[in-house]
Amino acid sequence: MELRNSNIFLELEKRNSLFVNNLNNAFEYVKNILPMIVTVFTNYTQHDVGHSVRVSNYMYELVDDINNLNDLEITLMLLAALFHDIGMVVTEDEIRLIKDDIYTGIECKYSLVVDTLKNEKLALQECIRPMHAIRSAQHLYNLKQDYKVWFRVPESTNLSMLEDVAKLCQSHNGSIDWIKTEIDSEGYKGENFYNLQYIALLLRLADLLDFDEQRTPDYLYHLINPKGFSDSEWKQHFIIHNTKKIYLNEKNNQKVIRFFGESSEPGIHRKFLKYIDYINKELLEAVNISDTFTNTKYVLNVKPNIENKVKTNRFTFSDFKLDLDYNAVTNLLMGERIYGDKKYGLRELIQNSIDACMLMKEVAKDQEEFIYEPYRPYINIVLDKDKNEAIVVDNGVGMSLDILKKYFLNVGVSYYSSNEYKYKGYDYRPIGNYGIGFLACFMLSDNVKVNTKRYDDNKLNCIELESNSEYICLTQANTQRKQGTEVILDLQEFITTFQNSDKVKEFIEKNFVSCGIPIKIVYIKDGATVEQECKLTEFMENSNIIARLDKYMNNITGYVEISNVSIDFIKCLDDVDGTDAYLYDNKTNNLIRATNIKISLNDFVEEGKITYLSVPLIESADSTEFKKFLEVLDDFNEAINKLDSAEYINIFSLSETLDIYEGQHDYYSDNIIGKYTFKQLCEEHGHDISCPTYVEKQQRTIIHNDSDILLPYSKNKTFGSYLWERKDRVFVKNVFVSDFAITLPYLADGINLKSALFNVKNKAIIPNVARNNVPKEGSEKFAYAVGKALHLWILDNVSLTKP
Repeated sequence: MELRNSNIFLELEKRNSLFVNNLNNAFEYVKNILPMIVTVFTNYTQHDVGHSVRVSNYMYELVDDINNLNDLEITLMLLAALFHDIGMVVTEDEIRLIKDDIYTGIECKYSLVVDTLKNEKLALQECIRPMHAIRSAQHLYNLKQDYKVWFRVPESTNLSMLEDVAKLCQSHNGSIDWIKTEIDSEGYKGENFYNLQYIALLLRLADLLDFDEQRTPDYLYHLINPKGFSDSEWKQHFIIHNTKKIYLNEKNNQKVIRFFGESSEPGIHRKFLKYIDYINKELLEAVNISDTFTNTKYVLNVKPNIENKVKTNRFTFSDFKLDLDYNAVTNLLMGERIYGDKKYGLRELIQNSIDACMLMKEVAKDQEEFIYEPYRPYINIVLDKDKNEAIVVDNGVGMSLDILKKYFLNVGVSYYSSNEYKYKGYDYRPIGNYGIGFLACFMLSDNVKVNTKRYDDNKLNCIELESNSEYICLTQANTQRKQGTEVILDLQEFITTFQNSDKVKEFIEKNFVSCGIPIKIVYIKDGATVEQECKLTEFMENSNIIARLDKYMNNITGYVEISNVSIDFIKCLDDVDGTDAYLYDNKTNNLIRATNIKISLNDFVEEGKITYLSVPLIESADSTEFKKFLEVLDDFNEAINKLDSAEYINIFSLSETLDIYEGQHDYYSDNIIGKYTFKQLCEEHGHDISCPTYVEKQQRTIIHNDSDILLPYSKNKTFGSYLWERKDRVFVKNVFVSDFAITLPYLADGINLKSALFNVKNKAIIPNVARNNVPKEGSEKFAYAVGKALHLWILDNVSLTKP
């Protein structure tokens, strides 16, 4: 592919334009460097200079009349087409820095991306692809001085197009709103007027149209590839026949975009239809923006929706697709059906503010402005009677226009659950997971205003919403104010929900635990301001009755209040159940009294359990009575229970492979354990040989630490068998989960539980949508962790006493 294949270049040649010479140099540079894209984007479709030339031709065809554009504008079009993908070129040094997570030119951490995708090549692509347009602009700014002369306006010494081309390159992969706010529609270079915003629209659309059997556009490729379709499968099942995409409808003299082709795989075809929807959205927005230009030569005279002529093979697709009714969905998600009480609308807003402030605390560590004046988060609930406004204000991270449009205004789409957030590598794990929390504010007010400024943006974004309408008013303004968000509600509606302002404070103090972010109620009336700080729940320190369990648990803060602790610790084998203990020695085939040898209790613990044999002994004096019981009851265990004088011994072994013979034994040669026989038991331990015995394997669940002391769990303390004497309170990421009750699976005898308070930040524990409980699996894991931590605390803190 050569420069003369570009219709734009041919047009400039035809005009004998002075821009031609520098364009040849720029083309040769791009032609040599774009093939390096395959270093990272091996399995991506073509991004060579042929793509750049084709994009320039689509731009040319989208123009209503090329004769109405001057040489400067046409040159900017060609330069933008040539350089727009140069940011996909990645050097070996950059790859090394990316893999070491120290490259500053991207917004994600490679280690997190590769951990998710399990593929190094795909992870590199995912790091670069979202940033490649910005990287293209940076590439231009970093060109050698000798190369920057290619962008000089002919017959001038200081006028350069480089910044304009950089902005055009950056615009092709960002939001359409960035074009509106950051690129001008009117400008001059010397005597040449130019509309850069118009050229940005042409580039954006043309890049989407370079789509045929040889090339899959980035947007569509990204839809397909993560779902398991390779580029070869794509080409096998989907063929676009036409290279020419733009046609003239001679009836109305309007241009129209058409795709001709065939598709034989339903899964891929669905992605293609989604891609068509995306182009239609872009096309409509571009046409609408062009309609605002004062000069009609910049109007995009293009039909604002694509004519899809792609045929399907062996399957059919209708024009039907799932649709959601805004009012029905929002009424379902934002009302008392989920949250149970309108008051919880305030909880949702405050926890959004907590997320924003917690994230800002982390971000501030790397911001120069907070070096000498540390970031101090706050959340204020302003009750302004003079303006009839209730305002939830925070100085958290704030929201950019892009985040507002992609996440905040998309019901069910959570920024904090997105890869965009996860790949940045923040330590903070937010409360929000479902992307519906903000809707709860409509339980407090029918009309809502949101003012927000992102920490790294100079724009204040203002949106106005109504509960019964999906239409939103959005405005932007430059501002010097600090980052943060304020949500403005109708005060009268707000107070009606809570009855009075004191109830607001009471609600906050009940539902939030202290997390280092002060929450204040600010009252404004007749110009006077009164502040009251909420007294949030605090954690008590460790003591003889407060068991702080933080060090035994992962990302969980909290304690259990206990009383009347009197526990039988296991300090020797005799303590396992109060019976004489013997150790079987398989070398000598003898039972050795456990108190006569030095042994470590921990050696007998396997998978949290001690296993032993319980053997009843019946002396000769009791044999006649026992035989009578056995004859009548015909059950050994019932008969032995009737015999008050029966004694037991416990037999332990350190051998994992030793044979154990459970059940009834009454013959001399019967083995009990290893080669130890019934006859030996009778001779050595006084069991009457005329009476049978019954060997039963027993297990005790215990917990142990490095010391040679064991703590036994009580038997039969399973889920549901024990609840707190007093209220237990569990917060998840600083927010009270009202129905989350703790039931311990096991509990050692002698422990009296009075109350509990926990704040769970472990990512394995996620509340339900209503945030009033945790799914069963999560609550059982948590209960087990609390039980184990409590017993570890007892081992470390409770004195070893016998009752």
